Amino acid sequence: MSTAPRYDLYSHEFRRSTHETYARMRDESPMHRQPGLDGETPIWFVTRYDDVVALLTDNERFVLDPALALTPEELASLNAGGPALDPRVNENLLSKDGDDHRRLRRLVTKAFTPRIVEGLRPRIAEIADELIDRVADRGRMELVDDFAFPLPITVIAELLGIPVEDQARFREWSNTFVTPALTPELQEHAMRHTEEFIAYLDDLFAGRRAEPKDDLVSALVRAEDEGDHLSENELYSMVVLLIVAGHETTVSLVTNAVHALLTDPAQLDALRSDPSLVSTAVEELLRFDSPVERTITRWVTADVELGGAQLSRGDLVIAVVGSANRDEARFPRPDGLDLSRTDNKHVGFGRGPHFCLGAPLARLETEIALTTLLQRLPDLRLAIAPDDLYWRPIPIFRSLTSLPVEWVPRARSRGSR
Repeated sequence: MSTAPRYDLYSHEFRRSTHETYARMRDESPMHRQPGLDGETPIWFVTRYDDVVALLTDNERFVLDPALALTPEELASLNAGGPALDPRVNENLLSKDGDDHRRLRRLVTKAFTPRIVEGLRPRIAEIADELIDRVADRGRMELVDDFAFPLPITVIAELLGIPVEDQARFREWSNTFVTPALTPELQEHAMRHTEEFIAYLDDLFAGRRAEPKDDLVSALVRAEDEGDHLSENELYSMVVLLIVAGHETTVSLVTNAVHALLTDPAQLDALRSDPSLVSTAVEELLRFDSPVERTITRWVTADVELGGAQLSRGDLVIAVVGSANRDEARFPRPDGLDLSRTDNKHVGFGRGPHFCLGAPLARLETEIALTTLLQRLPDLRLAIAPDDLYWRPIPIFRSLTSLPVEWVPRARSRGSR
């Protein structure tokens, strides 16, 4: 595609006016096709709520596996166009459709049921309190590094049965996986980190085969050893996905939620005065500043009309979740934060067969995170001007690079939950 992009969707400037840009797209060109991040490949960007829901719930015509949309010749040409992804990190729930997707999902679904997740509440609350204990006397912290990241990475590490002390390495590897590698230097960097992660998993799996434990990694290793349920590549890919997806969304959700509350005193006061609002508040915060801003790219399997536009087999399409959740045709006063909003069928965790498996855990972690912060640090406030904050340059996630906050140190006892 030779025409220049009509909308800036990737720069630092865009990050400062993301929702304004999406509002213009919904109004001017709700089904918009322009080059993606590489500046060449045309992609359909779907911005209205109804169209996003239609896309996400149709796993016959919009798929994640290009082999279901392309001819063998087209697929070979695609694979020859750039560095191949290591199959040991790319055969997971986000690359499968249909029966393969359902098979993989069944292997891990039981670990994330609402009942199992609710049983984690005391431990998550304990971790949150421990994190606040470390910083309470300082009167200041960087929320991402000191709280929003260590909380979910500790939870997912304990669920999987991997050493929490390796969390710094997980963060570095995770950042590599979610950052587009568009230059030879970045591709080399990504390959090196992938090899490091795979070597780490080699040792982890060997240890579980020698000495199984009561954790999710041991369960997945057993499934791979049985042969019928999980291939070796799927084993590696699933654990990588669980580590990365198991914390990235929650880090962004907690950080965005705190940012939204600290920049809206009326809504912050409403939650402080009525902590029972927290469950409803989390849903509104998911809608208001969605941590997953755009879905990964899907392929069109057959000529189809969507949102008044004609899409062709082989086209690429992205659902802009962050735009759909601000669609004025679906949500009254969409740009206003309203923690009492009850008609709130947002798509923050997706919709359809690829609905986020970890949604119950992310919701619970965020509820506990907000409750702990407001109980333990009741005068929490931003320690930096909002205009001085920066957003990570990652298309899929909407997340701040850092969020400095402060409070007046004082003696506190832990709140009961």
